[in-house]
Amino acid sequence: MGMVSELRSSAILLAFLCFLIENRSGAEKVLLVPPPLGDSHWITLAKIGRALVERGHVVTVVVSGDMAAKQRTEWPDFQFETFQDRGTHAKLKALQDNAYSVAGKLPPSKERSVFFAAFGELRELCALLLGDSTLLARLRASQFRVVISDPIFPCGAILSAQIDSRVPHISVMRGDPLFLDVKATGVPIPPSYVPFLGTDFTDDMTFAQRLKNAVLYTVIPVIAHRDASSLYDELVRKFVGEKETIQSVTSRTDLWFYRTDYLLLDVPRPSMPNMIQVGGLNVRVAAPLTENMEAFVQRSGDDGVIVVSFGSMVKTMPEDKKEIFAAAFARLRQKVFWRYVGEKPAGLGKSTKLLGWLPQNDLLAHPKTRAFVTHAGSNGLYEALHHGVPVVCLPLFGDQPANAARVVARGLGVTLDFSTVTADQLYQAILDVLTNNSYRETAARLSRLHRDQPQSPMERAVWWIEHVIQHGRLPHLRARAVELPWYQYYLLDVAAFLLSVCSAVLGTVWCGCSLVCRKCCATKGGGKLKSQ
Repeated sequence: MGMVSELRSSAILLAFLCFLIENRSGAEKVLLVPPPLGDSHWITLAKIGRALVERGHVVTVVVSGDMAAKQRTEWPDFQFETFQDRGTHAKLKALQDNAYSVAGKLPPSKERSVFFAAFGELRELCALLLGDSTLLARLRASQFRVVISDPIFPCGAILSAQIDSRVPHISVMRGDPLFLDVKATGVPIPPSYVPFLGTDFTDDMTFAQRLKNAVLYTVIPVIAHRDASSLYDELVRKFVGEKETIQSVTSRTDLWFYRTDYLLLDVPRPSMPNMIQVGGLNVRVAAPLTENMEAFVQRSGDDGVIVVSFGSMVKTMPEDKKEIFAAAFARLRQKVFWRYVGEKPAGLGKSTKLLGWLPQNDLLAHPKTRAFVTHAGSNGLYEALHHGVPVVCLPLFGDQPANAARVVARGLGVTLDFSTVTADQLYQAILDVLTNNSYRETAARLSRLHRDQPQSPMERAVWWIEHVIQHGRLPHLRARAVELPWYQYYLLDVAAFLLSVCSAVLGTVWCGCSLVCRKCCATKGGGKLKSQ
C-alpha cells in the first residue's frame, strides 16, 4: 500500500508540474527578427526577449547560420531558427568594421556610401531568409503570437506578413532610416519645431535651421522611400502578394516602440496611440562590480571615477587620437575606466585602466562615478540619464550628433568635435562638467524625472507586448491616415472641390455683373438716341 500511495503521489505531483509548465503565466510564443548588424540594435531586442522569457514566454530568434553558435552561448534562454546566408553576414560585418571599428567621423559622402552598401547586403540577406521554404514551414507551424523586429532590417515586417498576416507585428527603433514609419503611423511632422534626426538641431531653431529642416523633411523621405521600394518591393510581391509593397506591409505594424522620450532624446511632437516611447528600456538594476574593479574605484577617494566608452561598434582609435585621449585623462585627478582595444597608448597615465569590455550600466550606477565620456549613443545616454551622470559627448555618426545636441540643450553635458579635439580641449571639457555644479544638479533632476514613472520603460514595453498577444491586432489604435491615398491625406480633392465651387460662384457673379452692365449700357445708349 505504501508503494502504491507513493506512486500515486508522484503521479499527481508530476501532473501538477506539467500543468504549471503548460500554463506558466499564459506562456506564448514570440518571434524576434533582429538586424544582422549593429550590436546595440540586437542587444535592445535581446533584452526585451529576456524580459519576456522571465514572464514565462517562449522566445525564438531568427538568425543566419554563422551567428547561431555565438548567440546560443550568450543567450541560452532563447530558441533559434537559422538559415544559410551564403557569406552575406560576413560581408556586412566586414563593411561595418571597416567603417566604424576605428573611431572617427566619416565624411557625409562616405557615410552615405556605407549605408547604401549595407542596405544592399541587407536586401540580399532578406531574400535568402524569405526564400528558405523549410524555415518558413517551421515558423508557420510554430504559430507565433507576435513578431518583433527593428526597421533597420525591414525583413521583419515582410516575414511577419509572409508567415500570417493576422499575427501582430511590433517595431522597435530609435528612428526608421528608410522613413517608412512616417506614412505607416500617419503622424504629421511639423518641420517648424520637430528637428530632423540627421541634424544637430533642437526644437528652438533659427530661420536658417528651419529652412534646412523643411528641405530635409521634404527631400530625404522621398529619396528614402524610393530606395526602399527599389530594394524591397520585388521581394514583397514575390513572397507576400502581387499588390503588396514594402510600405503596405510596414503599415500593418500594430505597435511602434520608439527608444526615445520627451525628457532627453525627443521633443514634444504629434503622436499616435500605437506609438509607445520606451527610451531607457536597456537600463537595468546595477550589479556589484568585480572585486578588482571595486578596489580600483575605492582607490579614487573623494575624486571619484570617469567612465569612457565609444560603444560596441568602435573597437579602437587612430594613433593620434588615442594619445590625445590618454594625455587628457593623465591630467585628471579622477580614476578612469576606458573601454579600449588595441596597443596601449604611450602617454597612458597610471590612473587610467584599459578594458576590452566594461559593465557600463553598473559603473554609471556607482556613487563614485563623476562623468561619462561617450560617443552619444542612445543606450549609453539613457544609462547616464537614469543614474544621474553628466556627460561629455564626442559624436561620430548616425543619430549621435542629434543625441549630443539634445544633451547640450537639456544641460546634461557638453559636446566636442572628435575630428578636431585636442588634449587640452578634452581636459577642459571634462573639468567643466566635473566642477560646474549645474551639470550635476541637472543630471540629478533629470534622473528623478526619468525614474518617476508609473512603469519602467521595459515594464511598459512588456505590458504592450502582452496586450497585443492577448487581444490580437489593434486596428483601433491605428490612424485612418495610414489607409488614405496621398491626395486625400493632404485634402487635395477637397481643395479642388472648394476651388471649383468658388470658381463657379465667382464666374456666375462675374457673368451676372457683366450682363447687368451690358443691359445698363444698352439702356443708356438707347435713351440717348431717342432724345436726339
